[in-house]
Amino acid sequence: MQIEKEFLALTSDRFSKVFDRILSTIKQLNDEQVWFRPSSRSNSVGIIIQHLSGNLNQWIGEALGGYSYKRDRPVEFKDDHHISKDEILLSFSEIGKKVQEIIKKITPEEILSPRHIQGLDVTVMAALYMAVTHLELHAGQISYIAKYILNEDYKEYRQPPVNEQLKK
Repeated sequence: MQIEKEFLALTSDRFSKVFDRILSTIKQLNDEQVWFRPSSRSNSVGIIIQHLSGNLNQWIGEALGGYSYKRDRPVEFKDDHHISKDEILLSFSEIGKKVQEIIKKITPEEILSPRHIQGLDVTVMAALYMAVTHLELHAGQISYIAKYILNEDYKEYRQPPVNEQLKK
């Protein structure tokens, strides 16, 4: 069960770091910038957050945490209801906390348990892996959009160095 425990610990850590990176990036933007679309075929940071919220609520909240959630994926990509940056930060932070709570409750024995999510038959481990890689993908998009908007004013998110890096 050591591998399963390590996977859960690493996954929890990755979710935490990616959430921090996304939140740090959004804090640099104003309300208008959060909803800026680089082109008509591009999504804004706000739309990406709507999409990530739906995805995480479905894949982690409902499928792994047992929360009731009815996803409407096409609505996630609508650009007609702009909530404030502060509302986005609050709701996305709450999702991050929920994800961490759910991961903490998963036991090593459950890691290979089957789930049916979005028409796919997956294990708990696969659901976590798919969700964290999906979050990483969109974190990169959010950073790119913020860099595009802020240019030289963009502050790169830096994670604190680990002990091994401090020794070098």
